[in-house]
Parts: sequence; C-alpha cells; structure tokens
Amino acid sequence: MSRSFIWYFRRHPILYKIRFRLLSKRSCRDSIEDFSYNEMNKKTDIPKIYHELNSLIFKQLKSEITDLDKAKQIATWLRNNIKGGPGLGKSSATALRKMMNGEGGVCSDFSQVFNNFCVINDLKVKEWGLKIMSNDSAISGGHAFNEVYSKEFQKWVLIDVSKSILFYDVSPGIPLSVFEIVQRKNENHKISFSSFNDLITTENKRINDLYVTSDFSAFVITNYSNKVYDSYLDKLTFLPESIIHGLLFLIGKSYTFEFLKNKENKKESLDHLKKK
Repeated sequence: MSRSFIWYFRRHPILYKIRFRLLSKRSCRDSIEDFSYNEMNKKTDIPKIYHELNSLIFKQLKSEITDLDKAKQIATWLRNNIKGGPGLGKSSATALRKMMNGEGGVCSDFSQVFNNFCVINDLKVKEWGLKIMSNDSAISGGHAFNEVYSKEFQKWVLIDVSKSILFYDVSPGIPLSVFEIVQRKNENHKISFSSFNDLITTENKRINDLYVTSDFSAFVITNYSNKVYDSYLDKLTFLPESIIHGLLFLIGKSYTFEFLKNKENKKESLDHLKKK
C-alpha cells in the first residue's frame, strides 16, 4: 500500500468532515448534563497499564482529597510525564504507552487517557470538543478537553488537561462548567483562567484564541465504549484508523458528537434576560 494512499485514509480533511457530520446530532441540555463517560465504562474495562500507573500518580498523597483536587492530580501527573507530539488515534492502552515513551499525544489523546484514570478513581467524567470556525489554521481544527463532576461544588467543572487550566469568573472562586462558559460568552461577560500546574507555562494567547475570542460550538462525546474501541483498534491494526471508525459507525457501535439544540441556546439567553 503506497504512502500517499495511507495518508489519504488517515489524514485527508474530507474524510474527517464526512465522519464529523455523520456522528453529530443535537440534544437537549438535560441529556448532555446527565451523561458521564462512566456509564459505559467500568473499572474492569480499563486496561491494566492504567491501574499500574495509577499508584504512581497518588503515591505522594497521604490523606483524602476532594474530587477536583483528585482530577488536578491526575492531569498534572499526565502533563508532567508526557511531552506530547503527533496525534495517535490508537487504543487506550497503546496510546498511553506511546505517550509515556515520548512518541506523541495531542489534546484528544490526553482527554482519552484522562477519562480512564477518572473511572479508576471514581470520578465522573466526560470528554468535550470544540468545533471552531476560524481562518487561523492554529485553532481551526478545534480542541479537546474534559469535565469532571465535583461532589464538593455539586456541579460539573471544565478541566483542560493538555493546557493544565481551569476557568473562572473574573476572580478565582468556584471553577466554571462548559455551559457556564458558553453562557458567559453569549452575554459578553469576562472569562478568566488559571493554571494548576507550576511546571507548565500557560499559553495565554492560545487559550484565549481557543476559548474566549473564537466562534466555537461545544459538543460532548457520548456512546464511547473504551472496551469496544480498544478491541477493534487492536485487532484491525492493518487498517487505517478512519476505516475502523467507519466500520464501527456502520455496525452501530460508534461514539456520537452531541451539540446543544439551538432553541435551547436561545431559551437560556431569554431566561437570563427575564431575571434581570
């Protein structure tokens, strides 16, 4: 198989656009709010390598910590031990192994492995993506991040693992969820962010371009069975990843990109104005 042929099926933007459209749907806010990655993925479904590394992440801790602190501990350890690189698109075990060996890892890879560590540590988690409309090639491909549920705050909190940041109102207090950030953007309120990792330099312009100034649509990734995807990605390594994803779509086992319905976006804005 020629290199150009392999590239076409792995990287050609037309295939990504087709897949994105096929996998996308509109959902109500309650459906998105209630969803968690943990629903389809149990501790026993998570590969052995995650359980082995998990003890290293928390070996310095000698007391119980909050859900959010636990999430930050996982995110910090991942970011400090993985230098990143090209996108992988492999099974979760292979992706983590390659990332630990310095062979790659982009934001979506960080989100993928973070999901599994959260499951092991009894943290409710979900993975989000941004669809960004921009002429700037640096951000037009979008971005991936996560949300974790904090029992202490009784709410979801956006956490960007690859950037090591949380979002707040103007002054740090209770961190924001995805829906809270979207609402503040719609109302032209200021949004601030803060790093929780002292070893990572905060990319202020990049983060502002992605989250604050860009025209984005946020979607949550649902119906993702780590066990199913790992099985197909490991067994069909002779096929390009895009073909494997297409096969899973055809047999009804693919994940879904769920966007908030437009009517609900408008309703939220109207409800807010009525309260003023």
